[in-house]
Amino acid sequence: MEHIDDPVIDVFDLGSGDDGTPPAEVDQRTPVERVEDALSAFADGEVRALEVAYLTDTDRAATDRLAAAWPSLPEETRVAVARWMNELAEDRVELNFGRSLRVALDDPSAVVRQLAVAGLWEDEGRDLPPILLRLLRADPSQDVRAEAAQGMGRFAVLAAGGDDVGMDADRLRDVLLDVAADEAEPSLLRRRALEAVAVFGAEDSEIADLIEEAYDGDDPGLRAGSVFAMGRTLDPRWSSTILAELRSDDAELRYEAARSAGELGDEAAVTDLADLVEDEDAEVRVAAIAALGHIGGRSAVRVLRALADRADGAETEAVAAALEEAVALGDPLRVNP
Repeated sequence: MEHIDDPVIDVFDLGSGDDGTPPAEVDQRTPVERVEDALSAFADGEVRALEVAYLTDTDRAATDRLAAAWPSLPEETRVAVARWMNELAEDRVELNFGRSLRVALDDPSAVVRQLAVAGLWEDEGRDLPPILLRLLRADPSQDVRAEAAQGMGRFAVLAAGGDDVGMDADRLRDVLLDVAADEAEPSLLRRRALEAVAVFGAEDSEIADLIEEAYDGDDPGLRAGSVFAMGRTLDPRWSSTILAELRSDDAELRYEAARSAGELGDEAAVTDLADLVEDEDAEVRVAAIAALGHIGGRSAVRVLRALADRADGAETEAVAAALEEAVALGDPLRVNP
């Protein structure tokens, strides 16, 4: 995928210049006009970041126009647009594709549906849990179902904390638990459901038993998912197991253990995480860096500051974000690490 280019910023940055003057060019088109321009480009076979960004912040009329034209676009175009929306949603916080991605949730292509669910990873709209539940239960693609289960995980966090997510918390817990426990379901789907439902598990023996069963079982994917689920329960009973898996010979288990330690906020894991920031596996290194940020405390800050002096590439940004988070945990009034 090509680098997200500066024209996206130029078109959608409507703030003032450095000297307080208004920008030279401001996009005055209505949302419908922007969607029409995007559709015109797609019809000509052009699927670039700039035109896809026109699908941000659509109103009802613009969304309806997109929904009407969407089925007529070739599948490869719909896949490319959905992929770009997913990428841009992650890279440009100012772009909101919520309504446009909802159009893609009913696409006949499983790839498009999966990308649409993934692209809504920060969307907390109360209309989404029933949609994700429908996909989880009935979608013909196990990848889409697994993505839906993962998406329901963020609503599980909110529901477990008492927030209104548009679905009863007990129902959400029961649906996810049923899928995680069903041995007839695909392993990946059970894994994602287990990771999602774990947030209800601090005092839930059924969930704890299922995590233990998955950890002791023969399925390597479920075992890895159970390690991450342990941290999501926020139950310190799992601390010793997580610490042991930080030293595993299996990179996937080290990765999930690092994420789990960060979720649990376990300061006892800092020493092992400090070793993992030098791991041979890049994903393990990034997970360990993020976990140190989540845990915070002087030891974690010390490790991250030392790492900041020698980090390069993509890890530079990860270290900076983790260090900011770790320092804020120790001193919420301090702005700069």
